[in-house]
Amino acid sequence: MEIKSLENTPIRDIVATLNFAFSDYFIPINFTEEYVNERWTASGVDYNLSFGIFDRNKLVGFIIHAINFYGETKVAYNASTGVVPSHRRQGLLSKLYEKAIAVLKENGIQKSTLECITKNERAILAYQKVGFKIDRHYHLYKLDWKGVRIKTALKVEERSNYSLQDFKYLQNYFPSIENQDHCLEKYKENLKSIVVLESEKIVAYLIFHKISKRIHRLGVHENNWNTFGEILFSGLPAGNYNIINIDTENKNIHTFFKKMNFDNYINQYDMSFIL
Repeated sequence: MEIKSLENTPIRDIVATLNFAFSDYFIPINFTEEYVNERWTASGVDYNLSFGIFDRNKLVGFIIHAINFYGETKVAYNASTGVVPSHRRQGLLSKLYEKAIAVLKENGIQKSTLECITKNERAILAYQKVGFKIDRHYHLYKLDWKGVRIKTALKVEERSNYSLQDFKYLQNYFPSIENQDHCLEKYKENLKSIVVLESEKIVAYLIFHKISKRIHRLGVHENNWNTFGEILFSGLPAGNYNIINIDTENKNIHTFFKKMNFDNYINQYDMSFIL
C-alpha cells in the first residue's frame, strides 16, 4: 500500500471512497460532489496537504485537511477522515497521520484539529494515540420544523443580504471551525438569515443553508433564549433542519432546544494536537 498526497486524485474518487467509508457509520451519509466541493472549498481544503492510502492504485483511506490561520496560529483542520470497511483495524489511521504530520510541519502548520463523534470510541483512542486531546464537547440537533406563529411586538425578517459583523455581539458560544466567518463568507450566496428586531436593533439571529437546511449559527441578546428563542424560530420556513456543533458549555441554548423537542441525535468532541 502507498500513502501520498491527494493533489492528483479526482474529486469523484474521493467522494466515492468517503461515501463507502461512511456507509455503515453511526450516521450513514451519501454526499454529492457538489456538496463536498462547496463545503471543502469554504473550509479551505488543500489537496496537496491531504493524504490518501492506496491499495493497488485504489483509494481505501484518506485525511482531508483544510488550512487556515486562527490569529497567529496556522491550523490544519481535518475536514474528513475515512477508511473503507475492508481495510479497517490495520492501523491505517496512524500510518496516514505519520505521513501527514511530517509534511504539515514542513509547511509551517502548528496545530491540527478535528471533530469526532463521542460514541466512536475506537476512533477517539486512535486519535489520542496520535497525540490529540479533547478540547470541547458539542451537541448536534435535528428538527422536522413545521413552523409556528408567535404574537409579538418584535419584527421578524428573513434576509439574503446581511453582514456577519451585524451578529458578532449576539454570539452566545464560540463557533466550530466550519461555522466561523471565513468559511461562511465563501458560500454566502446559499445562506439566508432570520433576524429579530427590537426598535430596529437586531436582538436575535440565525443563519441557515437554503439547500442543505443546515443551521450554521444562531444567537440571541444576552443569551436570553427564554425571551427570544421561539420568536426567532417563528421566522424559519418549514423543513427538515440540522443544527451542528453547539458547545455544551452554553446551558441556556440547550435548555431551549430541549423545551422545543429538538432531537439531540449525536454528540461530538473537538480535538486538537500541537505539532
